[in-house]
Amino acid sequence: MIDDLRPGGAVALCGFLVSGFAAFLLSRVSVKASLGMDRSTGVQKFHVRPTSRLGGVAIVLGVFAGVLLSDDAVVRTLTLCAVPVFAGGLVEDLTHRVGPTSRLLLAIVSASASYVLLGIGVHHTDVWPVDQLLRLPLASYLVTMLVVAGFTNGVNIIDGFHGLAAGTAAIMMTVFLFIAMQAGDAFMVQVCELSIASVAGFLLLNWPHGRIFLGDAGAYLLGFWVVEVGLLLVTRNPTISPMAPVVVGIFPLIETLFSMYRRKFVRNHPVNHPDALHLHTLVYRRLVSSPARHCTDQLKNRANSRVAWFFWLPACGFGALAVAFQTNTSALLVLMLAYLGCYLWLYRRLVQFRAPTWMRLR
Repeated sequence: MIDDLRPGGAVALCGFLVSGFAAFLLSRVSVKASLGMDRSTGVQKFHVRPTSRLGGVAIVLGVFAGVLLSDDAVVRTLTLCAVPVFAGGLVEDLTHRVGPTSRLLLAIVSASASYVLLGIGVHHTDVWPVDQLLRLPLASYLVTMLVVAGFTNGVNIIDGFHGLAAGTAAIMMTVFLFIAMQAGDAFMVQVCELSIASVAGFLLLNWPHGRIFLGDAGAYLLGFWVVEVGLLLVTRNPTISPMAPVVVGIFPLIETLFSMYRRKFVRNHPVNHPDALHLHTLVYRRLVSSPARHCTDQLKNRANSRVAWFFWLPACGFGALAVAFQTNTSALLVLMLAYLGCYLWLYRRLVQFRAPTWMRLR
């Protein structure tokens, strides 16, 4: 297996170098050309200066460079499947004229392509009632579209602070890497290595200083790519519980479902209506930054970058548990409930202005 991994190391290095160099160029060129810029106004804006939101282009260039060095048809096909969802996000980054519904439909187009061409989908869950449902005609396809679209949108939702979405995605791919290594799946190891390396190149410019952002193209691309890799990992290795990738990616999934509930039933707003009540936003306002204190731009930027730690650490912890219990569906379901309980506990405390003292960084 070591011999099989050596070419993958070269592919990953290429992806890292291309992604990092592209992010460096884009962070400067787009500012000078006023192209694909993210302004600092809006309910979900917490940065202090106009910044390029073309980071997704850097990541896709890194992946594409690695794919060119690879002769595997599966990776190339999956990359082509990602084009619709990436293109929709990129047009939004450049024009701000592609609505969330259109981007969601493009995510379904990409998911449909991978389902038909590669067979990547939710075919079983090891949960009896759901597996009974999946036996119905078209049920597997519909559930797959729901999972892929929901997770893809979830990564876009958590893309609000320096390094939060990209770092979380990198952690998820690292967990998949460890699971693939234990399963002896050299192909999936190489896919994960390339994915991690391409995101890492972007993170050099994104965290902690926020010199370039993911943008919708990057967020949607990462969401689609991570969920597809998780599904492919389970498909190729039947001994791995289908719930393992769910535990690994549970933060964006819960954020999506809870945001829909909050907007529809609590605030009586459309489910795609943006607001500033996400958990990561509350962490920034209650635990990291003090609205009553005047801060320089440098201090605000530093506070922005600290938010990611509140989600990276749990992602690492639950990821390690997912690796340990990767074949035990019952234990993985318990972990999902535990994460949900922690999420709701912290959200309730922050909404009620009762932030845990031991968690405050301000």
